[in-house]
Amino acid sequence: MVRVGDAEIASPIFERMCHTAGMRTVYRLTAQWAAACAAAAFCVAGPAHAIGDEQQPSSSAWELLRVKYYGDRPMGVVDESYMSLEVPGNTPDAAATPLTLRFADDDHRRIKRVRVFIDNNPSPLVATLDFAGAPLTEINMRVRIDRFTSVRAIAETADGGLEMRSSWVKASGGCSAPPSAAGGGVLGEIRVRPSEDAKSVLIGIRHPNASGFQIDPKSGDPIPAHYIAHVRVSAGGSPLLDAETGISLSENPALRIVSDAPISLPIAVDALDSQTQAHYTASNGSR
Repeated sequence: MVRVGDAEIASPIFERMCHTAGMRTVYRLTAQWAAACAAAAFCVAGPAHAIGDEQQPSSSAWELLRVKYYGDRPMGVVDESYMSLEVPGNTPDAAATPLTLRFADDDHRRIKRVRVFIDNNPSPLVATLDFAGAPLTEINMRVRIDRFTSVRAIAETADGGLEMRSSWVKASGGCSAPPSAAGGGVLGEIRVRPSEDAKSVLIGIRHPNASGFQIDPKSGDPIPAHYIAHVRVSAGGSPLLDAETGISLSENPALRIVSDAPISLPIAVDALDSQTQAHYTASNGSR
């Protein structure tokens, strides 16, 4: 049994199917590689299914996830003005699919936590976002999507209520896409870029965020999982956002955070490396 992110998978032998320049290369990975690539057993099934427009992605994974994280608690699914989720139905890049969450600034239903799930990813929990006191109205990120799936965001309010939004995305191979050829830079380098009106900030982290399912195109060896596990953002010395993250965030993870009110400076970021446990830090300005 191997744990990768939130997934526990037993896989003595499995095949990894990759496509390069229109030709199929089949890698047979044995048990000694399972620790790095175990969850890829789920990925193999993805491209093998012909998906018609009328079909829906399987909901079996979500049924298990819902019980694990929320039990039988009811969820609202109607009020798009309170929370919305935006992802492309056909992603142009399965390894870096844009995802946008928008929230109403509602004093009576203050959101304290949002979880983002990609049902059919090998590690379905993308991020757990804990909000501090400052109301946030939008969060943007890029995610890996491995195959046809539902993408979900579940918000938990301060009074314990739940709201869910979901959307279907057609994709193939996002978790096994090779790393970008654009290397360089310093591992863990963080850029913090507030907007001119101070109501948003873009945070970029230089990191491979390796999923554990990729193959090194030069050596043919599996690339071990190595990702940003936690991001803490503070503004003006007070917490702004706390995020538990994993392999479903794209290479060089980026977060854009938006508020209706100016975000106080300095904005400080602390990011935790899953492999080395190093803390990468950066801050931007003061006011």
